[in-house]
Amino acid sequence: MNDIRLNWTTLLTLSVVGLGGCVKSRTTPPAQPGPAPQMASDPTVRVQTLGRLADTLARTSNQLPGQDSADHRRLMAYVFGQLEEILPNLAGPNPGGEFREQLQIIRDSQGELATGPQDLSPEPTIDTGLRAARDALAATAQAGFYSRADLTPLFDQLGAKINNLDTVRGPLHQLVAGEAVGLISQIISKMADVIGQRLAVQNAAGPAASQPAATGSSGK
Repeated sequence: MNDIRLNWTTLLTLSVVGLGGCVKSRTTPPAQPGPAPQMASDPTVRVQTLGRLADTLARTSNQLPGQDSADHRRLMAYVFGQLEEILPNLAGPNPGGEFREQLQIIRDSQGELATGPQDLSPEPTIDTGLRAARDALAATAQAGFYSRADLTPLFDQLGAKINNLDTVRGPLHQLVAGEAVGLISQIISKMADVIGQRLAVQNAAGPAASQPAATGSSGK
């Protein structure tokens, strides 16, 4: 235990082998990366925040697809708003430009659903936002040490659901989008649990664990 040197950055910079093959490459349109998200500097506060947000997203996913199309649109806007908060806390303080690109797409999707013309179909916006969320999660999982056995099946299912969005419309599209959000929620909950467990190990190891590690930043 004396050799354990963990901090928030190293929790998310250890390599994981093989996870990248479980999802397709990014298909969302290019977006200008937004600024690096602001978050609490204390890892304990981040873990607590992440746990709270993950629970809220899980409850929201249980309400999907909503009572009607307007309710579905409202709930999906809320989902993307929650992901804007959750994903930076998963990625840590030094996200790369590609991650910020995906986060900006999610932010744009949230704004379009919340304030865009109500007579336009929300389906393309929802599809784009879900793909960006999938890609941001996959990139974060690749940058951190996560159990491939736990996450790969969920990413496979999520990829299949997102692909199905291209072939369905109307109420069926709403149903599939809700199922995709449910899978995203499960992935986030598992990743949040891992981060919490690592922080507990770090705290139990004492002062030696809080020293900066020799590895580089997760930002690229």
